[in-house]
Amino acid sequence: MNERKTFLLSEVVAHAGLGLRAVVPGGSGVVVAGAHTSEIHDPARWFEPDTVMLTTGLRFVGAEGDRRLAEKLIMELKSAQVAALFFGIGVYFDEVPATLVTACRKNRFPLYSVAPEVPFHHVENFINQSKVSPDSYVLKRAMWLTNDLLQSVSAENPVRALVARLGAACRGTAVLYDDSGRILESTGEGPTHLIWTELQNQERVAERLTIGRWEVMARPLVLRGNGYQLAIASRNSGILDELGEVLLETTQRLLGAINGISQFSISRERHENSQLLTMLQDGIPVAREFRHWERMRPFRFLPYERVRAVVAANQGEQPIAAPLVENLLQRAAASGLGLLLAENGRTPQSPPGFHAVVSDSVALNAWLQLAEESLFLGLSEPYVDLAQTPDAFREAEIAAGIARKAPIAGVSGGTKGRGAVVRLEEVDPVSWLLSRYRSQQDTDKVRRFIHGLGQDKDLENTVIWFLAKNQDIAQVAKVLFVHPNTIRYRLKKAEEILCGSLASPKIIANLYLAYHDELLARNGAGQADG
Repeated sequence: MNERKTFLLSEVVAHAGLGLRAVVPGGSGVVVAGAHTSEIHDPARWFEPDTVMLTTGLRFVGAEGDRRLAEKLIMELKSAQVAALFFGIGVYFDEVPATLVTACRKNRFPLYSVAPEVPFHHVENFINQSKVSPDSYVLKRAMWLTNDLLQSVSAENPVRALVARLGAACRGTAVLYDDSGRILESTGEGPTHLIWTELQNQERVAERLTIGRWEVMARPLVLRGNGYQLAIASRNSGILDELGEVLLETTQRLLGAINGISQFSISRERHENSQLLTMLQDGIPVAREFRHWERMRPFRFLPYERVRAVVAANQGEQPIAAPLVENLLQRAAASGLGLLLAENGRTPQSPPGFHAVVSDSVALNAWLQLAEESLFLGLSEPYVDLAQTPDAFREAEIAAGIARKAPIAGVSGGTKGRGAVVRLEEVDPVSWLLSRYRSQQDTDKVRRFIHGLGQDKDLENTVIWFLAKNQDIAQVAKVLFVHPNTIRYRLKKAEEILCGSLASPKIIANLYLAYHDELLARNGAGQADG
């Protein structure tokens, strides 16, 4: 078995083809046994002694002035007996950050810049060319790349962080498309739109594509039933030869893991959401209100801000479409609207829809506009005492019932084929009373009052139009295409049946209650009230 070859740092630096320039020169006796690239934030523990670390400075983007970050990196590399740091300029930085130069000088740690036109793999291949086991090197390299990419999982936006690290690893561009070609995340300066066009033009996904000076590798993905395309591009074909498959395979698995973690988090959040909403609907003691306000903070509620109960009913008898629910949840999160939402109401008698508690904030109107495209929504009056939530939902149920008549009544935008929104404070007393008291006894009482009129449909129709047209006989005659005297005759006959004058407020009030829905249907936009 051959012994592993080592170099002196001075021999590596002297090789003209590597494009190295001394920033903080190293000693003449420094031994170099290997070289690897890393952009992770804790690289030292992955390096063997006498190894050169190559970096483009990704960890310093946005933190180039952080002296402690630079000092920490150099102290860790020195403790791990890393031989030197080679910094590739022209990717993120045109020059080595001053804080890093200062840290190297302070700790007498060798620092060299790598010219923009020199690919890192040239340096790595030169130093690593005489390893005992090439397979061992490839395995370790795959492990380092995997650990580097894994750092993105804990980021605030893990997909964006993963694509950024992927682009850095291939020294070029990384891009993630959805199945329509929309770019979800990308990094680098590669021709992302041309890449998508070429992928679409391929009868089958090719292992490699060439677009101008760019070499491209791509892989189709399916995550929870949705299709994506992941592509990497580099001007250096050797990088894709050596790393392309490992990078795509690792990234595909990490995207699957990120998606799984995200779905688990969403599922857990929705369970907590539904559980908390159920507690409020069942009723909580006043003494526990503050405790529940604190539990509502993760859902963007502020303690003792005004909230409303919402009951939404679907136009059909089917549950709400999943995309609409997703949009409602995402819109609330994006706008900062406090929201607790549970689908399908609380009882089997509730029509398909949802129950919710929302913040009564400026973001509410836009959220309601999204929902009223296809739903009927009833909102309680604003309240701040969470113990009032059960009563608030009873109010919202009443408002939702009125909203279902909104396409007839013209209430708050109720247009045929669309939903409607009704806030309880906007409901008139008659609509309120009719929505609250519609027992069989109530219905029978009203029907008995108009029973005689119902025996003559022309007579009943005339009375309803008489009320709808504000008791204007000429207008009624015009609508019914008859002579005004015919209208007067029918009205006189109606008065005989009702045992009272149609000018009597009592008779008018009783007729309005009896024919409320018909009046709304004929006038629309609340004109029956005019």
